[in-house]
Amino acid sequence: MLKFEEQIAILPLTIDGVFKMYFEDPRNLPQLRDFLITHLELENDDLDTIQILNPGLPKDGINDKGFTVDLLLKTKLGNDIHLEMQTSTHMSFEARIQLYNARKAGGQIKVGQDYTNMKRTISLVITKFSVFKDADDYHETILMRRKNGKVFTNAQEIHIIDLTKINSIKTNERQKYLWGMLFMVETKEELEMLAKESTEMADATEKLIEVSADERAQAYALSRENAEFARLLHETGLREQMEQQTEQMKQQIEQKKQQLEQNEKEYQEALEAATEQATHQGIELGTIETAKRMLAENVTADFISKVTNLKMEKIQALQLEV
Repeated sequence: MLKFEEQIAILPLTIDGVFKMYFEDPRNLPQLRDFLITHLELENDDLDTIQILNPGLPKDGINDKGFTVDLLLKTKLGNDIHLEMQTSTHMSFEARIQLYNARKAGGQIKVGQDYTNMKRTISLVITKFSVFKDADDYHETILMRRKNGKVFTNAQEIHIIDLTKINSIKTNERQKYLWGMLFMVETKEELEMLAKESTEMADATEKLIEVSADERAQAYALSRENAEFARLLHETGLREQMEQQTEQMKQQIEQKKQQLEQNEKEYQEALEAATEQATHQGIELGTIETAKRMLAENVTADFISKVTNLKMEKIQALQLEV
């Protein structure tokens, strides 16, 4: 039976600091080993001993994630395992995970050492967002493969555990499902139900209660909550600023559009007026030339006026030019 203190809230393992404290605690080694065995294919005795290479919460303040990764482990056979919790994505997420994995792999061999000494470098990343939109798999494994699909080497591998796709877990992978649920629990009632699933889960949930009661974990969780709230406020402010700028740009574009439409209207009116004037002038010039030719043929001014609609004064003036 789980023992709760009513005033203690259950801290989710999706908080990176809580995740780190839970799995690095030497008393929780059985849980760490079970979690790794459930998700990774390792030799039977490789997890007999697990060394944590970056213990402790960040020294530069809990408001900033000072450590490079959440947990860096070395197994009995010398394999490196990088564990990380990611709750939000960013544009360089995939590149960051790949680069860290490559750096750890490349740092194994020193100058003059034999390449046969190289061990496996494994990144196991748990996310609360979907990394691969084109698949429904809860557990994705990325290996270096040849064009024909065959594995080139398993010296470097990346595992993505997508908590948003927990319902896609196969029925024969019950332990994966239970571990996923442990990450997803939000209430004590859910934790109690999970504890009834197996002895391993009963122990795992009991350990989570112990971590939740730790003042360091509570302080870290509070700092994360405050930081997230500040981030949301900042993003909201930026979003409002961007919305204002967008609205201003829309208004400017509309004003430009109206100005262009006005300019186009004035241009068309000027063009029509010029065309009409040019047409009128052309007709007038043609009429005058006709009157001149008729005058040259000694046609009377009265007849020319009737034919061309020119005034007598104009015809008389034209007589002086003929």
